[in-house]
Amino acid sequence: MSTAAHGFLGVLGGMGPLATADFMSKLARNCTARCDQEHIPVLLYGDCTTPDRTASIVGHGPSPLPQLLSGIEFLNRAGVSAICIPCNSAHHWYAQMAQASAVPILHIAEASVSQVRVHNPKAQVVGVMSTLGTHSTGIYEQALRDRGFDVLSATPLQFETLVSPGIAHVKANEIDQAQAAFEQVALSLFDRGADVIILGCTEIPIGLQRECAAHPARYVDSTDALTLAAIDHFRRATAVR
Repeated sequence: MSTAAHGFLGVLGGMGPLATADFMSKLARNCTARCDQEHIPVLLYGDCTTPDRTASIVGHGPSPLPQLLSGIEFLNRAGVSAICIPCNSAHHWYAQMAQASAVPILHIAEASVSQVRVHNPKAQVVGVMSTLGTHSTGIYEQALRDRGFDVLSATPLQFETLVSPGIAHVKANEIDQAQAAFEQVALSLFDRGADVIILGCTEIPIGLQRECAAHPARYVDSTDALTLAAIDHFRRATAVR
């Protein structure tokens, strides 16, 4: 796939840095390229000083929107042809960012939901593991229910004692501790009837790498799904021209 003639993919990253690095790695691994020149050219804008998205959504911190819009403006001025944001919670401000962008912003939740039946064609019940902020926005619940899925989420106690601490462990590069917390939540969702779990926070796949590798049909990695959407976008652009 030759993509150089179709512009750069802009990545609005830094939320967090390890999740952005994971996105970049998966983008390269998923691209069916035979040499450097067949990969998707990427321009990364990584602002790790962006205020915490979940804290803002639940009313405990400043809005990240001004810095998100600064990143969108930078990438547009640089001439990218599409933008990915490997942070689920940042999509709470998707409408404002999309309005400010002259190029399409690929939506991570839409990309993830589209992968559910790729992983399990018979899936009816989908669990979602995410930040409390993303859960509060309802972006996954609405997208899944619109497609006829039943949805399960972590309990309030699990958010407080396992999910949020697990995400913090990943941000602190404490992957083993994160894994233990995330595996408990995943097991609980499967026990409650989930056929597939969407990992709707880009830190969570990092903590569940072992589980995802062992049982790929049971998990939709939102980071991976976003890379596939980006590759498909550039492939279609190549086909049109």
